[in-house]
Amino acid sequence: MISAKQSWLRLGLLLVALVIPALLVSAERRNAKKPSDPAAEAPSVEMFAAIESKEIEVKLIPKDSAESKVLIKNNTKQPLNVKLPEAFAGVPVLAQPRPGAAGGAGRGAPGGTNQGFGGGMGGMGMGGMGGGMWSVPPEQVGQFKVATVCLEHGKKEPRPNVPYDIRPLESLSTKPGVKELLVALGKGKLSQRATQAAAWHLANGLSWEQLASKRIEHLNGTSEPWFSREEIQEGMQIAGAALAQADENAKKSPSAGGSLNRSVSQTE
Repeated sequence: MISAKQSWLRLGLLLVALVIPALLVSAERRNAKKPSDPAAEAPSVEMFAAIESKEIEVKLIPKDSAESKVLIKNNTKQPLNVKLPEAFAGVPVLAQPRPGAAGGAGRGAPGGTNQGFGGGMGGMGMGGMGGGMWSVPPEQVGQFKVATVCLEHGKKEPRPNVPYDIRPLESLSTKPGVKELLVALGKGKLSQRATQAAAWHLANGLSWEQLASKRIEHLNGTSEPWFSREEIQEGMQIAGAALAQADENAKKSPSAGGSLNRSVSQTE
């Protein structure tokens, strides 16, 4: 006759025999290799090269002189990791003049053309990518915002209803320090307004006295300084650091990006 103690022992052994295989299967499932991340295995393409090959389409929509939206459409059937440019230019698409239309417009703006502008994308990143990379799923559109500054003083400011092309910075400006300025702006470490003062100084040759005296005219007849004294002072520091960085980059490599953020902090 089997004692109660023996019955419990057999029952315990039976439970162990049933439970252990289940635990082993569960552990194997937990240790199984996770599915790979499509973004991590996707091919990487340089933005302007991918535009040329029609793998992607990029639309640049300025909100105003200080900010723009970038939309990247993946035309392929596979995910793409888009290598974004450290610096870029936004160039207005000139509309064909209407017959008999008078060329209009803004202060020193033949034909009413708007300012070209620039920005940087080195601080962007998505889908586990590092800085300056953006992952776009197949046949979808990715978008993000970038800080910008105008690079053609005297023309009208960028507007959302004015179509712009995104192009390499060199198509708009090759002035020393401009690229370094935009690279640092794109990394989010510089004041946009102080950077704008520095950009007009470097790209368009405006003196600091001209920038300090520049005013915003209101419809009610009042006006105010375009830049504060602090913004002019900071802009001078930024411009000086950008030129120093450009000189250092030229000695190292023509394509070097530079670290303007560090240079600015060292001058403060």
